[in-house]
Amino acid sequence: MHFPLMLALAAGAFFLWRKGGTKLSHALICAGFGFYFADTAAAPSLHSAVNSVVGMLSQLG
Repeated sequence: MHFPLMLALAAGAFFLWRKGGTKLSHALICAGFGFYFADTAAAPSLHSAVNSVVGMLSQLG
């Protein structure tokens, strides 16, 4: 389940970079923050929330 979510986020970041005016440096800073945030104590809560949202969306479709 992580790989499709990562692909969707990467596609969104690429779209914003190409069409939305997001600079590559902004995208790299956000990616670095994501990797840093994954090592904190809040990561399990965020992971659980994302899994819940993805589960609800998969039941809708």
